[in-house]
Amino acid sequence: MSQSRQSNDRSALTARDYHASVVNPDDGVEIAITVMQPALPPGGHAPLILHGHGFGGTRLTDRQQTSIYESLSGGPLPSSEAARRAANAGYFVISFDQRGFGESGGHVHIMDPDIEGRDISAILDWAEHEMSHADRLARRDGQLLAGALGLSYGGGFQFIGAAVDPRFTAIVPTATWHDLRYSLAPDNVVKTAWATGLVALGLPTSGVDLDPIMYHALLQGLASPLTGRGISTRVAQRLYDHSPASYFETTDRDEALDPRAERKPPQVDALIIQGVGDTLFNLNEGLANAHALRAAGNDVHLVVMRHGHSLPFLEDIDRIAYETDAHLDWGDQRVETAALELAYLDWKLKGKTPAEPFPKTLVVLDDDTQFAMDELPIADDRVFDFEGQAATGGLDLLKSVFREDTLGGLWHLVTETASQASDLVKRWLSSEPDARDDRDTALLAKLVNALPANQVDELASGGVFLPAETITEDGLALVGLPTVDIEVRGGGPSPVAFVGIGIKRPGAATTLLVNKQLRPIRGAGRRTLELNGVTTRLYKHDTVGLLIYGYHPQFLASFSAIPGHVDVSGRLGLPIIDLHD
Repeated sequence: MSQSRQSNDRSALTARDYHASVVNPDDGVEIAITVMQPALPPGGHAPLILHGHGFGGTRLTDRQQTSIYESLSGGPLPSSEAARRAANAGYFVISFDQRGFGESGGHVHIMDPDIEGRDISAILDWAEHEMSHADRLARRDGQLLAGALGLSYGGGFQFIGAAVDPRFTAIVPTATWHDLRYSLAPDNVVKTAWATGLVALGLPTSGVDLDPIMYHALLQGLASPLTGRGISTRVAQRLYDHSPASYFETTDRDEALDPRAERKPPQVDALIIQGVGDTLFNLNEGLANAHALRAAGNDVHLVVMRHGHSLPFLEDIDRIAYETDAHLDWGDQRVETAALELAYLDWKLKGKTPAEPFPKTLVVLDDDTQFAMDELPIADDRVFDFEGQAATGGLDLLKSVFREDTLGGLWHLVTETASQASDLVKRWLSSEPDARDDRDTALLAKLVNALPANQVDELASGGVFLPAETITEDGLALVGLPTVDIEVRGGGPSPVAFVGIGIKRPGAATTLLVNKQLRPIRGAGRRTLELNGVTTRLYKHDTVGLLIYGYHPQFLASFSAIPGHVDVSGRLGLPIIDLHD
């Protein structure tokens, strides 16, 4: 008889943390785990929470440990903090090294349902049948009560895990994907800056044992200016197969791909947390996951935060790789995000009525303004005509980017911010070692992002602003998904243009690319698109419009190689709301 079946639930259970390994029965690969056992009174039972780390990270080794990403960025991340707190709040918590990372075996398959998905099922099997004191796991109607926490890659495991294993009751995925084709190559234009960054992040803890699909996608992206193409159909199929989208769609819009009709939507409730400033997994992905889960009959709540994954040098952030809002306004309370996540799991797994009802959608606009709404707006009534032109690549792009005033502007920024970086270093060195975290925990991020991102955008990318509307009153905001009916002409056989929402403010030296969100468009012709979601406050005399780029460093090597211009025209829809309503 296993140790778990010899337990006596009439005795008290002592809190402890210990390490173990779980074997995937399909291939024998061992997955390293940390079990954080709760203190329980006689007769007490506790639900189970699985905690997964981000790409390139590793598991929590005990309930006091700071994760790699927290150490790097200088502060707690809500999903890891919620996992630590859960271990002290009556939950069994299993934090695990995802396949190929940390002390786990195998190599990284980027959340393959047939491989990483089976790892997750194996962990649940182990918890139910082999874990010490498994008989103290809470059940409802005879079924295990299991939840999940994690951000980015640690959010991806939750969707795939819930899709392949029905034992999950509730999940809290943060900043994760809906469709990896859209995440990494929207409109088949590869995010080569992110592809390079993800490979770099994954190498140290995976021992260079990444799925070849990552290298293929990167190489195809780097070659795209020469080939005029993005990723191959084979790569696209793999990315799609490793995405929640493949479980929600019975047919795929891309006829070149095989639909996965045998896959069914997961039956699991979810609190989805997505950042509007996330340039890897944008707001549209969180919204797509929310809509798909709701359509499948699940209870889903969406929190729209300000930040998320961020690219060094290109975004003004205080963290490396990821930044989140530490607090949220929940009803008339201001709570830590980690506390909100744990309250959600308490509600779904323990049946504890929350202090305030969870809104269907909670939007964090800025430090002073957060509000609840049923659905994020999709622009449909404030529509404006536009017409313009942007350089697409080759010599025209180089002349635009490396013109004299651009080089002079960049040199001015470098010299100006170098002194700021020097001041930061002096401050840090002069402080006491024990006080440095409190004094400037994000020093590294501040140094990396010393150049003002908006000015780098405008000087290095050569964007063209097409104004749509000038704001005549205060109290308005952009909140939701802009839409565009756009016709692209010229630019060679496979032109690439990038479009986003811009704001020109009186007295400002640069045009603001809202939330750093860009939607690439490959090829000529007419199409209607939902642009990347945005949230930002508008001020009187702001001019809002469309920003068009022929090149942008977010996409690094993805642009049209043939010199020329692309002409664009059409109609822009803006999701402008009145904050007084």
